[in-house]
Amino acid sequence: MIRIVAFIVAVIVVAAVATWISEPPGRVEIAWGDYAVETSPGILAAFVAVAATIVLVIGAVVRFVWIGPRRFALARRRRRERLGYRALTQGLVAAAAGDPRRARRFARRANLLLDEPPLTLLLSAQAAQLEGDDRAARGYFEAMLDQPATAFLGLRGLLVQAERTGDTAAALEHAERAFALRPETPWVLTALLELQTRTGRWSDALVTVKEALRHGAVTEEAGRRRQAGLLFERARALREQGEAREALRVADEARAVDASFLPAALLGAGLAKEAGRDSAAVRTVTDAWRHCPHPALGRLFLALHADSSAAEKLKRVEKLVAGNSDHAESHMLLAQQALDARQWGTARRHLERVAEQRPTAAVYRLLARLEEAENGDGDAVRQRLRQASEAPPDPAWLCTRCASASPAWAIACEGCGTFDSIEWRTPPRAEADALPPGAAADEDDEQPRPVQAAAG
Repeated sequence: MIRIVAFIVAVIVVAAVATWISEPPGRVEIAWGDYAVETSPGILAAFVAVAATIVLVIGAVVRFVWIGPRRFALARRRRRERLGYRALTQGLVAAAAGDPRRARRFARRANLLLDEPPLTLLLSAQAAQLEGDDRAARGYFEAMLDQPATAFLGLRGLLVQAERTGDTAAALEHAERAFALRPETPWVLTALLELQTRTGRWSDALVTVKEALRHGAVTEEAGRRRQAGLLFERARALREQGEAREALRVADEARAVDASFLPAALLGAGLAKEAGRDSAAVRTVTDAWRHCPHPALGRLFLALHADSSAAEKLKRVEKLVAGNSDHAESHMLLAQQALDARQWGTARRHLERVAEQRPTAAVYRLLARLEEAENGDGDAVRQRLRQASEAPPDPAWLCTRCASASPAWAIACEGCGTFDSIEWRTPPRAEADALPPGAAADEDDEQPRPVQAAAG
């Protein structure tokens, strides 16, 4: 409507101007050499208007002929890009939704419409993965290595493929190449560390942990624990190779990195005991008890004083726990030795203290033993045993990822392979029923059992 009104107004204005020009009397004469033209102002104005229109039309035609094909090609390319990116988006959505057939169809369409191989390769690889076509997915990821923009992503895809097929050597190679490209990326550092650990390359893994700490990929606490765990595995490997002195040095280094890391203390004290350095072993156990009281430390300490009487052992245990006297494990160890020394009152006092802090099944079993030894009261013994059956289970080494139990600490879970996931904690009752022999707190687990067979 607005355009129609504007056109009518323009026509009226042009007509008015033409009438104004033609009404006044007069003549216009144009002389050029031997030629002379004489006309009225109105006709001249009309001629000029027509000539200008012709020039404009010719200019438009020339301009169209000159730049028209380029504009047409640009418009066509933009349309293809618009359709291609729409297909790419739909393909990614289909891949995220787990629809491999639609993802593959949109990937082919995007590949035809777009001149963006990196993007379409990624979608094609994802579609192949969804379809379970590992060979095709690996081919797409390898093709991505030729593009600088997608080489890093291609390495990640190849790493995942290698881990899925159990090819640890290939996975490690891809992780090392990814680390060379982007050493500060958290997932690269984590993957490389776990693969180096899995293959027993302890020295390389220690370097990777330091890099992870430097780039903030792990916290200071987690970094110290992982360093201590790797040093422990290195020390254990040295021990298996017969290099006991070097193994003891590395175990002490692990304790220096993380004083609360129990396996290193157990290994160091055990190595010192094997070397006949009982006093050094006792110092190691005593120092570790201040940071991480544990039944295995207590058993090792008592083994170092196997020739002492029960009363002497009780006195030595009192000195051992002095640095952490109110911990539940301290009271448990004192109660056990008091029972052996037939000091019923002392045993009862410590067991009641433990029952307040951590009323697990082991506490009530010791109370049942106390009732039997001190009073011979069968009813009291049965009551304590019933309490033991209803109490929370005893602590054990459990994986924080899959909740599977282990007889001792390990650098990786045997159930799910997760690195640095084994912790000493009280399991839920459902998990406690499935604990393997040797996993509970009152079982004999003096030395951590190795998980990896390789040494670095």
